Amino acid sequence: MSILASVLSAPVTATATFAYTNADLVSAVTDGEVQPFEVRSEWIQEAMEEIDRRTAMCFRPVNFEDRVDGNALIRVFTRCFPLLEVSRVEVDGADLNPLSYVVNKRTGSITFKEGVFAEGYQNVLIEGVSGYNKVPPLIEKIATLIVAKTALSAKNGALVDSESIGDFSQNRSFKKLNDELDRAWEAWGTRAGIDFAS
Repeated sequence: MSILASVLSAPVTATATFAYTNADLVSAVTDGEVQPFEVRSEWIQEAMEEIDRRTAMCFRPVNFEDRVDGNALIRVFTRCFPLLEVSRVEVDGADLNPLSYVVNKRTGSITFKEGVFAEGYQNVLIEGVSGYNKVPPLIEKIATLIVAKTALSAKNGALVDSESIGDFSQNRSFKKLNDELDRAWEAWGTRAGIDFAS
């Protein structure tokens, strides 16, 4: 049985090695009200997906293939950034020599050393790996707070400040958790799309 468990848990371990938060952090932010064993992996996955959607970024390393428009300028931008690696740049079907361009990994820009990217519709192909090797602390905090809210909601019912049913009333304060999450989102800000073709 232990062999079966180790075989079955291996892919889960590999998948969970890069998560934006973990059960221990969620337990700590709830002051132990939610125990680590009560935190479900799908809650962490859902928080990661929400963060990726709201920020228009991905914080775990992922392979990407971007087709962007050539803009008759010296620089194009990938849709995914920051970059960990650029493995290939192609313009109008021809691979570029890596010595002919410079990559700014932080901004996701590819800059020609000489010349410009030929103008065209999705004629520039960029392949590589984007994301982070380590989750930024603010993203870890946002993920932890999202999962904590989910866990507390699952444990205590809807996240309301007060509720009354007949003569029975109960007050629970999630204001601190909500305020902290709002401040963290605000601190991260938003990312606008970059388009130099127009």
